[in-house]
Amino acid sequence: MTQLFKKITHYPTLEAAFGRVQENAGCRGADGVTINHFARNLEHNLRDLSNSLHEQSYHPYPLLRFAIPKRSGGGERFLSVPTVRDRVAQTAAFLATKDIFEAEFETVSHGYRAGRGVRTAVYEIKAWRDKGYRYAVDADIDDYFDNVPHDLLLEKLEKLFPGASRVLRLFEKWIKVEVYDGKRVWRLEKGIPQGSVVSPALANLFLDQLDETLLSLGLKLVRFADDFLVLAKSEQEAYDNYELTDMALEDLHLDLNPLKTKVVSFDRGFKFLGAIFLYDGIFMPMPKKRQPGPKPKLPPALNLRKYLELRYKGTEGQRDRGTKAQRGRVEYEDVS
Repeated sequence: MTQLFKKITHYPTLEAAFGRVQENAGCRGADGVTINHFARNLEHNLRDLSNSLHEQSYHPYPLLRFAIPKRSGGGERFLSVPTVRDRVAQTAAFLATKDIFEAEFETVSHGYRAGRGVRTAVYEIKAWRDKGYRYAVDADIDDYFDNVPHDLLLEKLEKLFPGASRVLRLFEKWIKVEVYDGKRVWRLEKGIPQGSVVSPALANLFLDQLDETLLSLGLKLVRFADDFLVLAKSEQEAYDNYELTDMALEDLHLDLNPLKTKVVSFDRGFKFLGAIFLYDGIFMPMPKKRQPGPKPKLPPALNLRKYLELRYKGTEGQRDRGTKAQRGRVEYEDVS
């Protein structure tokens, strides 16, 4: 596992990682540095990052949290985006570890994986339907990305990378990262930030136990990230699977959303991953060119002075607001 850490910190890995970050574009981070600005002195920036990773003096900047409209329309969701420098470091870790993650995952998992996606998930659902599985639990995990317990996630990483203490420390820093939204700074106590490069792999890793548990019980599962179906041959079997799934999630300190989780059938019809399943038909939406929406309103850049001021105010606030401090979240005044 020593070689694994060396691969992450190796300059060519970081150079390839920046290429991916540049290709994906994306906004600036909390430090205000854009991809173009980072690229102006690329070799120096990558050498500096390589040295800080190798010497274990690397610390990620707070994530930049901001709202974007939901693709489905109506409402909004929040992204928590690392700085360009931290995206490069996370991408390097992804490049070095992706095969190890992939070897751990089950074939029923289709989200955020190379060569898999919505279509492979739909084809697998069709295959089970054609074998007589005409009912399903359409499962929704209650606020999955916000509720993943960090201690359990880190335990799973330790099993995946035994003895790789330096690699594990990197992942721990990215998991227990600080977040900045323009008004306050706080440290994540649980959850996986949506917007980080390593988040998809971590999300799949945490739910791999669910996959293994349900498969060991003989259940027919098709999962795309935190959306999944558990298929059955009868309505009663589907309700039984509902209970088994709920119990399996309890071991992960997660819950099904009772308002969104339901038993569905192909004869009544249902929608999953954008596809409509009705009788023996599957109707996929025609691909549309995504229209660029309005640019999100980003919080002001967080410079060192402002960061220290927020941290200092947080320390002062802990004396008067002990209850909030125990929860790990302290409110701050907007100093922008």
